[in-house]
Amino acid sequence: MAFFSPVRLAAALAVLFLCACGQPAEAPVTAPPPLPEDARTADFETAADPAAPQRPASGYWGLGPGEALPIIWGDLLPAGAEEELARQQAEFYAMLEQRYQSSATNLYEADPLGSIVEGSEMDFMPQFGTFDTVKDFDGMLVRIPGYVVPFDFNPDRSHAQFLFVPYMGACIHTPPPPPNQIIFVRAAKGVKVKDIWTPYYVEGTFGTGEFLNDTGDAAYSIDLTKLEPYPYP
Repeated sequence: MAFFSPVRLAAALAVLFLCACGQPAEAPVTAPPPLPEDARTADFETAADPAAPQRPASGYWGLGPGEALPIIWGDLLPAGAEEELARQQAEFYAMLEQRYQSSATNLYEADPLGSIVEGSEMDFMPQFGTFDTVKDFDGMLVRIPGYVVPFDFNPDRSHAQFLFVPYMGACIHTPPPPPNQIIFVRAAKGVKVKDIWTPYYVEGTFGTGEFLNDTGDAAYSIDLTKLEPYPYP
């Protein structure tokens, strides 16, 4: 039976938010590059690269020496994570609506879409979800597709640390995914990221923990050994 996936809903919302943000003629170095008009988030669960190593049918049997285990974002969600995410979101929006209604002085202000003032105390979005993790991949060499979120946008586009997320624009123009859907990536040397709007494969040694930062807290980490473009049409 199909069920509601907050991650996929967030991916769809991400594209809508990004398109609404506009594209400045010349973005400063500290700002992300403009989003291409035809950009869309890759669905890594249904459009896997057929040329990539496939997950063994039984456990981890079949991986050769030094071969990374292919994983997807759904593998990183422990049992009950999606239900907890949906509960937190529903609770937050109910609280927000109650605050709108209690502070409204007219019908316009009672409309949440018309009453949010940029920079006001109501103009915020928390990071939903938890730090609950799946421990199966700790210490393993893994390979996962996703999108790079730099901590800064320096001119040479070289990054020794960055976040890795399941959909385009996460943590930049949209609220961050849950911590257990964000990977904190460490590279021994800075790696070039030519385009943050295209997907990549990240490969490296997997770990868990609490990696706190202002962009989006992460519950997973990868010590990077390889960053490759994802073959996405």
